[in-house]
Amino acid sequence: MSRQYWSETVAVATASGTTVASTAVETILVPNVTIPGNFMQDGRTIRIRAFGQYGTTSTPSCVIALRWGGVSGTVLGKTGLNVLTSGVGGGASMTANWSLEAILQTRSNGSSGTIWTMGEVVWYTSTLSTAGTVTQYGMPVALISGTTGAPGTAAAASTVDLTADTALSLTALWSASNAANSIKCDIFTLESLN
Repeated sequence: MSRQYWSETVAVATASGTTVASTAVETILVPNVTIPGNFMQDGRTIRIRAFGQYGTTSTPSCVIALRWGGVSGTVLGKTGLNVLTSGVGGGASMTANWSLEAILQTRSNGSSGTIWTMGEVVWYTSTLSTAGTVTQYGMPVALISGTTGAPGTAAAASTVDLTADTALSLTALWSASNAANSIKCDIFTLESLN
């Protein structure tokens, strides 16, 4: 039996986010999106897409996370500590791209609601791709639900309060503070799929 669901764009970034550089502190990539209380009912599914640029020096690592409740809120999904290519034009001259797609689904609502999050982040390099090689095609990494994002860690639903207006945050965390280790988000969309 088919069911008609209407999807809608809930939020978009109308400008690039602030560049996250010269820090080893988890930082918000785009302004928080406020999810209204009781919006995330059972089965409600939202899709987040984000695209941006980055630059590096000395093979740093970077973690991308989605959090419920701001930069110090509950982790909904997180990547592992991804070691990136060294010398990808850093600072203001970011020369490589990254992308994210994630699905968040409400498993149960209420003040102790649960959200399951799955997705991936792809880190591209600044080198032109060559047919027959795989080194320049990008490194996809899992965005793992409710975990530290470490490889081999089991995914789990995140327990959060879904009854109050709450900030949904997309964050980045560099392993080392350096002006050349820089990342920003240029395009961000959040859609309700049902």
